[in-house]
Amino acid sequence: MVLRSKRHRLLFGLSLGFLISFLLSGTGFLYYLKYESVFAQEKIAQIKEAAINEYFEKNPVSPIYVFSKDKRAGEVINDGDLVSAEISTVYMPEDAVRDLKDAVGKVIRCDVREKTCVTYSLIYEEENYPDDLRQMEYTVINLPEKLEPNQYIDIRIMFPNGLDYIVLTKKRVLDLKTSDDGRPVTVWLQAQEEEILRMDSAIVDASLVEGAFIYAVPYVAPDVQKEAQKTYPVNSEVQSLIANNPNIVEKAVTELEKRNRGFLEELINQKLQNTGQNKVFYKSSAMAPTVDNAAEAGQNEQPGYGMDGRL
Repeated sequence: MVLRSKRHRLLFGLSLGFLISFLLSGTGFLYYLKYESVFAQEKIAQIKEAAINEYFEKNPVSPIYVFSKDKRAGEVINDGDLVSAEISTVYMPEDAVRDLKDAVGKVIRCDVREKTCVTYSLIYEEENYPDDLRQMEYTVINLPEKLEPNQYIDIRIMFPNGLDYIVLTKKRVLDLKTSDDGRPVTVWLQAQEEEILRMDSAIVDASLVEGAFIYAVPYVAPDVQKEAQKTYPVNSEVQSLIANNPNIVEKAVTELEKRNRGFLEELINQKLQNTGQNKVFYKSSAMAPTVDNAAEAGQNEQPGYGMDGRL
């Protein structure tokens, strides 16, 4: 019994020692694995940081500003339109804007996409406003269906004999109003006194000559295209009519609006009939000239006035 007890104590002690050794070895091994992974990650991070630092030493970067969203030509830049970024000095535009205050409040020359670098060649200072500059609203201009605000247009007048003149050049569309079917019918422009008088003359001309109309033509690339040369000769007879009867311009506007309405109704009817539907507009007084008084006034004050005399 004594020998067996001693043997049991010996086996128990050996087993306990083995178990403790195993636990200590396992703990040490797990500790080694854990911190070996940490050391490896730290080593990798150090290598990455060294590689990045070396790259930037060889390829330095510079801060710039980029557009945070798409912008249209003619829009004014505000703080929320720009965000800071970095670019390699190798690809840095020479005229890149580096100071935010140099861009805010400026006008964009052309359409730009999000993340486009802001450069001085893309923006310009809004011109000083002349004392005679006014915001004008016109409802007598035939406008393109796809015309949008901030586009630039020439305003032209065409006579029924085919002669075509440029009345105003490169005017920015401030805003538009559309009809129920989505066609632009009213446009807002900025114009100086001389341009306002030219438009008045063209409006009266178009109302006095049956078949004449005023229309707009958009620019394709306004940032690089120069403005066209004005070719419309302001008629002294028309200016005399305006001077003697200021209401004639309002009558001419009414006449052209009715003509434009007539053209619109005819266009809608034609589209409906082409698709097998019945027309919805019928001939009305809106499609007939109603400025006989204006025409008669012009003839009374200027004998022989007409398209031949105008042209």
